[in-house]
Amino acid sequence: MYLAKDSLTRYSIQAVQLWSQLETAETPEEEEAILKQIWENQTDQEIAADTQAELADQLDAEICAVKARLEHLVKLHNQAIEKLERWRSNLDKTLLEFHSKGLISTEIIGRSRHIQLKENPPSCEVLINPCDLPVEYRTEKLVVTPNKRKIVADWKRGIPVDGTRIERKLRVEYPIVPSNLTAATEVISQRNTASNTEDNYSTITQSTGRKEKAIAKSVDSSKKKVKARVS
Repeated sequence: MYLAKDSLTRYSIQAVQLWSQLETAETPEEEEAILKQIWENQTDQEIAADTQAELADQLDAEICAVKARLEHLVKLHNQAIEKLERWRSNLDKTLLEFHSKGLISTEIIGRSRHIQLKENPPSCEVLINPCDLPVEYRTEKLVVTPNKRKIVADWKRGIPVDGTRIERKLRVEYPIVPSNLTAATEVISQRNTASNTEDNYSTITQSTGRKEKAIAKSVDSSKKKVKARVS
């Protein structure tokens, strides 16, 4: 939640305030009233639209993050459950194996508990096509499902189907205004260019420094050689 507030702070103070109010809301009715304030307290529709869109984007991001954490936790718990179920199954499997070898009887008496090996109710496995069974051993079901695609297609052509109702619901989208999208792209491009320029300057400076050090070393060595010859 704190990450969400930090992200919203970069764009809209009002969106941060709304987020804080949503966190303290105790009922769905209070949450609904808080969200309505976006439009009730705004005289500028552009600001209201930006506030709601930014809040919607951050909520979507938080939902994805929570779902990812939930998926990870579910995976961990499922692994633990599978291991425990395997242990439990092996308990019974061991007794059945010992009984099949004649090592134990169908009833084992302990001090406070006893174990019984009982037969389950009979189960049937059909080895042929069910249609090949005699009629008295078959149960036939007629399944009827509507072809909704065909119904909608005919409705679009102006052909309504009796007993059906076509409904088209509105959905809310939050696209970026084209002019703002272009401006944002230019800013990102300028930042990348500036970053590349700084990197190139740093590389040139480092290589130049290395060359200067190399030249200085060669000059010093030349001077030492001259002094040695003179002496």
